[in-house]
Amino acid sequence: MEKSRPLIVFIGNSIFRDDRIGLIVGEKLRDNLMRDGCDVEIVEKTGLNLIDYLEAREKVVIVDSIMTSRHRIGEVLEIDIKGIESETVWSPHYIGVLETIKLMEMLSLDPPKKLMIIGIEVSDIYTISNEISKELEEKLDTITMEVYYKIGRFLRED
Repeated sequence: MEKSRPLIVFIGNSIFRDDRIGLIVGEKLRDNLMRDGCDVEIVEKTGLNLIDYLEAREKVVIVDSIMTSRHRIGEVLEIDIKGIESETVWSPHYIGVLETIKLMEMLSLDPPKKLMIIGIEVSDIYTISNEISKELEEKLDTITMEVYYKIGRFLRED
């Protein structure tokens, strides 16, 4: 991986129903994003395990499921990391992206210069299942296109 290339990280957990949405969208977008000049990681790692991926990167996009109960299921949201402290955004991962970035800064580990977090609103992150919920399945193509559009717009920003 070349650290100057944009990195897109899709996060999920394959055993929990809707928490796998990041993994599914990542698989659908991997080839297009790689053709666009991005490094792509589709991982079930979170928190401190992300440091190795994030360190010394210019631009990073993280795509993950969120559950706020304030948005429609399948809505694709850009999450402002600076505003995350005042938001109640629940991710099923033990240590979140915000805590990881703060720790990187505290330890002088060179966090990404520009970071975008894309959250996909889900409804069920507790049920062990091989399938995503019907609401997400019906919107999967739209979700995938919206994520790709948001990533493209972020990458074009200076």
